[in-house]
Amino acid sequence: MPKIFGLKLSGLVAASIAFFALGFVWYGIIFDKPMMALMGYDENTVYHFTPAVGMALGFANVLVVSLGIGLILDRLQVKGWKSALGYGLLLGIFFALTTSAYGWIYGTYPIRMAVIDGGYTLIGYSLVAVVWSFFD
Repeated sequence: MPKIFGLKLSGLVAASIAFFALGFVWYGIIFDKPMMALMGYDENTVYHFTPAVGMALGFANVLVVSLGIGLILDRLQVKGWKSALGYGLLLGIFFALTTSAYGWIYGTYPIRMAVIDGGYTLIGYSLVAVVWSFFD
């Protein structure tokens, strides 16, 4: 089984796909319209990248997050999905939420959008941690 930094590559792929799929459901289906309205986007919005490039960069981003969570769980020797879930929530709260809050705290990022993003990161970090628990 191929490994990266001592972790199973299959675990990294599975965790990353799970996080990416959550993002599709979260932002593409559940919160599509509220997100577009809160951010002032419409069908004429010009984005930084083409959709394909944006998706590739988004997947690269969840790949890095998934690897980081996997490394932390491995180093802490977390076993079982319940413990992994707890650590995923802690990592989400103490790192992802606090970092993403800067847009609202110091900028013009709408609080409702920060809540939508926060829900995604908490669930996503927890999901990634739980997926990793099956690849000990």
